[in-house]
Amino acid sequence: MKKVSTLISVICLSLGLVGTLAAQPAFQFTIQSWASYTTYDHYIMSADSSGMILDKTTTQLGNGIRRARLRGKMTKGQVTAFVQYDAVSSYIVDAQIDYEFSDNLTLRMGRFVGPGSQAGGNTSHTAIDFAERSIVGRNWASAVGRSDYRTFGMAVIGKVSRFHYQIMAQNGNNSLNLLPYGTKSSHSNEDTGAIPQLDFAISTKIGSAMNVGLHYGLPNEDRINVSSATGFFYFRPADYTKGKFRSKFDFARVVNHATVEDEVSLGWGLGGFYMLSEKIELGAGYQNWDVNTDVDKDGIGNILLAATYSPNPEHWKDSLFKLVATFKTAEADNEPLDPMIIHMVWQVYMH
Repeated sequence: MKKVSTLISVICLSLGLVGTLAAQPAFQFTIQSWASYTTYDHYIMSADSSGMILDKTTTQLGNGIRRARLRGKMTKGQVTAFVQYDAVSSYIVDAQIDYEFSDNLTLRMGRFVGPGSQAGGNTSHTAIDFAERSIVGRNWASAVGRSDYRTFGMAVIGKVSRFHYQIMAQNGNNSLNLLPYGTKSSHSNEDTGAIPQLDFAISTKIGSAMNVGLHYGLPNEDRINVSSATGFFYFRPADYTKGKFRSKFDFARVVNHATVEDEVSLGWGLGGFYMLSEKIELGAGYQNWDVNTDVDKDGIGNILLAATYSPNPEHWKDSLFKLVATFKTAEADNEPLDPMIIHMVWQVYMH
């Protein structure tokens, strides 16, 4: 109880940066509990040392808390503060302050997701289609140094006609402060200079059912030698009810310029979902990530099947159950991946 009281006090104090108690904060929380069944393949070297062969397969059961998030938001005038705390790992996930110049222009500062892979942090943890985010978003985040999809920075967020855009300035290495003059990146002999890492994103809605967007991370070689491009195409009918279908396509390309020859990673994912009834949705998908496009047999892939049940069709996320089977495929030589994981996720979302 003492930890909970301390946590609430910290969030209230953070929100208080933007105003007095006259602006009442609003709180939300999410708890995700999960259980898993996993098969593990054990390989040994063949008698003639020609390669790895399957020795035995074992199974394992597990359970735990995947996420326990508390969020606080407060608006006073043109300023909005948002804080999100993860109780499982005991750290602040998001801490941002927005200043709204107009309905179509906002300035954001702090620690936040920012422009990047839609399959990654731009998909809320309360709206993940399967048990976890796509390996397209997860591997993109690892490759660009934003392991939890977030970074410290400043962003301009706006809208022109039917197009939404975002421009973010950040260090490119998820550090707290802009690197001071006189410091050097690990891959450069030059000072970090005045220009930060820049990320650009643009998206738009086509008709009433289609959303499309692109993102590009422009490398600043004195800060980071990684550039990336991501994109998405999502289809979801406005009246997504029983008998309707929705789909998703994501891709990501990451280039590491630190080596003599640029090392290119490429990933893509495709998913389709069918609303079987008001409370049940079925889904299937395939996700692939190629670590280096110039190297054979270093790719990984996931085949996923899912069934999602919500007892409240009016607000799908209030109490949610997911049953997800993930069949892993691999091209990696001598690095076979475990063939199957079954997850059951129970989500309780209060708002």
